[in-house]
Parts: sequence; structure tokens; C-alpha cells
Amino acid sequence: MSDFIEEDDEEPSAPFWMATFSDMATLLLAFFVMIVAMSEVEVKKFKEALSYFQGRTGVLSHDAVLPPPRQQVITSKPKEAQEMKEREARYEMLLKYLRENNLDDKVKVDMREEGIHLLISDSVMFNSGQAVLIEPSRNLLSHIAAVLNDKVSSVTVEGHTDNRPIQTNTYPSNWELSAARAATVVRYLLEQPEALPPERYSAVGYGEFRPVSSNDTAEGRAMNRRVEILFSWKSWQKNQLEKYLKGEKKEMP
Repeated sequence: MSDFIEEDDEEPSAPFWMATFSDMATLLLAFFVMIVAMSEVEVKKFKEALSYFQGRTGVLSHDAVLPPPRQQVITSKPKEAQEMKEREARYEMLLKYLRENNLDDKVKVDMREEGIHLLISDSVMFNSGQAVLIEPSRNLLSHIAAVLNDKVSSVTVEGHTDNRPIQTNTYPSNWELSAARAATVVRYLLEQPEALPPERYSAVGYGEFRPVSSNDTAEGRAMNRRVEILFSWKSWQKNQLEKYLKGEKKEMP
């Protein structure tokens, strides 16, 4: 009996606080293991952060807080500036040709955010009610084709007419006439030495349904009979999507 009492009275081999401490340490370890398991280490950023300290004499070195230079940021701006200069040079080349050949009143050219846009009167391109290029338009289109290079992502040609009805065996309506004229221009551009891959071209016929002036006067009808060409830096699909998102079109084409 005395031996049993003596065993109960023996002091523990370690302080009681050690058990609490070990439980807390175990919980903290489990907590950090869980955090690491649920996180995703970005190796690139880790290496970049580590490089700040390589070759330094101390963590308070002046250059230790400066990130490494990013070469792509330095070189991208000159590249964009060079591309813009090339676009402006081609735009000026077209303006000069039009002035020298007294075509300013028949062909309008402007530089847009999406590309170089031309509006050409149909009197320069076709005879009335026909979709065969007349001779002056061939020289004009040859000079226009000179603006093409690999930077042009799409070439969109639109045909437009006035609202006077047409009904022939070849063109039953203005839809067919305007579409045929746009396709004729595309076909001629594809025949030029500067031609781009065919998949970058599109021909669209709008008939009389997108006038730029009133059809009540002869002058207005003459303005509505036109061909528009857009040499775009973006693909045709991307241009249409951006117009749709901006609310310029009620529905996707």
C-alpha cells in the first residue's frame, strides 16, 4: 500500500507547460503546412525577388530596392513610333498622288484609328449601271495598292449606290450591283504585286441603304454612288466587334 502511494506522489518528468507548448507548436506547424498546400508559388516572381539580394553586401544596399530593367518596355515604344511613321508616310503618299492627278474632289482619304480609309466616287471607277473598271480607275487602284504591307491586317471594300432602282439581266437590284462593284475592286487589288493573302480581303454590297447624302438632288445621289476601302491594322472581325461594343451597330453582321 505504501509503495502505491509513493508512485502517485512522484513528480512528472517534464513541466506541465511543455505539454501546452508542444500542442501549440503542432497546431502552428499544421496551419503553415495547410497554407503552403493551398497556395501557388510563382517561381518567376520568387526568382526575381531573390535576384535583388544576389551580389549585395547587405540588405540595406541602395541598389537592392531597384527592380531589374525590363528590356521589352524600353524597346516597345520605338517600335510603335516606327510603325506610326510608316503609316503616315503611306497616307501622305496617297494624298500627294491625288493632288498631282487632280483627284481631290473624287477621292477622299483620311487616317483613322483603325486604318487608312478611302471614299471613291463611282464616276472614277465605273460606267453607269456597270461593274467593270474603267481605265482611269486602274491607275488609281494600283497606287492605292501601294499602301499595302504586312502590317495591314484586313482590306474591306464596300459598294454603295443611290436609290434609283435598277433592273437588268445582270443586276436585278442595287444589292447585286453594289456587291459586284466591291468584288471587282477586290479582284483587281489581288492581282497587284503588293497583294496580301486572299483571306484578308472582304467585299460588301450595301446598295442604297447607307447613304452619305440626300437622294433628292443629283449632287446627293452622286455622293451616294461610291466605293469605300478600308486598309485596317486590325482584322475585319475585330473591327466589327469593336463597332458593335461601341453601339455603332444594332446587331452583329
